[in-house]
Parts: sequence; structure tokens; C-alpha cells
Amino acid sequence: MLSENINPTIIYNEGWIVRLLVIESMLEKITIENIEFGKLANKKWSSEALIASPFVTTKINREGYTHADIILGDFDVNYGERGKVVLADMPEILGIIEAKMGSSLSKGTRNAPNYNQASRNICCLAHTTQSTDCGTFFIIAAPQSIIKKYNNFEEQINQIKPQISERFSHSEISYSKEIEKKVSECKVSVISYEDWINKLKHAEIKNMLIDFYNQCKKYNKIQD
Repeated sequence: MLSENINPTIIYNEGWIVRLLVIESMLEKITIENIEFGKLANKKWSSEALIASPFVTTKINREGYTHADIILGDFDVNYGERGKVVLADMPEILGIIEAKMGSSLSKGTRNAPNYNQASRNICCLAHTTQSTDCGTFFIIAAPQSIIKKYNNFEEQINQIKPQISERFSHSEISYSKEIEKKVSECKVSVISYEDWINKLKHAEIKNMLIDFYNQCKKYNKIQD
């Protein structure tokens, strides 16, 4: 059995369930939270790529690159080098899906304790697309029970704009109008894995993903 050889959470986790859902959503061309995966099917997607923030080169409260659970859209990435996201020419869309299983969004970083995970990702998207007309989105995917348990995803989303503004105030660089505009325009939403799976149309694949997701909940001790 799998559980006798390796920890099952190596496979049954938020990273793999969201990758499988993204691939199937592209194949079926479904829409999730106003994001059209049929159009994204003609773009790129990648897992665990690095996306730059405005603060990777600052002297005051410097921070590293952010790992994107899933990034989709008009970009390139070379894992043979740094694995950094580089925006494509004339980009139309760039988005990140943050996958959760048993936890809420992290609250901050060492140099910015009140700068939550949503704020960091959205600031990175805004920084990367600031000089373009590229649209952006940020989706949080989590079990329905975890969304209900923490009941603070929406609260954390409401903190995005003030947190990003505060983050700039603790660095030597200014909060540009271009980045501020991109932050305001970013489409932000929360979806449960249950609701996402229910939107799928291919019965056989849907049942396979239900089984896989049940294993994720089992081994990550997620109770409905």
C-alpha cells in the first residue's frame, strides 16, 4: 500500500488536487469564479514558479520571491535557471491560484508580520504587470469545511489594499499609481474544492477527482 512506503500526503495534498482541477477545467473549458479556463487553455500554467515582488531588491525590509502554487496566463519560466516568472510580450492575463488544505492564509513574513499571503501574491501580480494592460486574478481554493472553520478568508481579502499600502510605507520605495491601480483591478475570489469539482461535466473524471479529494481529506485529517 502507498501509506506503507511513503507519507500519503506527498501525493494527496492541496498541490496535486489543484493541479488536477486546473488541467481538467482547461480540457472542459469551464468557468470558475468568472475565470474562463477555456481561454486559459491557450495560455501557460506552471506550479511553484517564483514571482517577483517590488521588494526583492530593496535595502529596507527586503523580501524574497513568492512561490506561486499555480500561475496561469501569458508568461515564461525557466526552471533550469531561477524558475522566475517573466511576463510575455503583449500579455492579456496573469493569475495565481493559492491552494489550501488544512490551514488559512499565512499572516505575514518576518519583515512584514501584517502582510498576509493574499496581499503578497496580489502585490507580486501588480508589480509584474504594472506597465501593461494585462488583467490579473487571484483565487483561493480550500476545503469547504476549512473555509467555514476559519471564516476569515473574506476578512483577509478585505485587508489586501491597506496591507499593501502599509508594506510600501516600511520600505524606501514608493507605492506607485501603476501598482495601486493593478491591485485595485485584480479579481479576487474564494472557491471550495467541493464546488469546483461539482462544476465538472465529465462523469468519469469527476468521480476520480472525488475519490482523490476524499483521500486528500483523509490523510490531511480534514473533517466535513
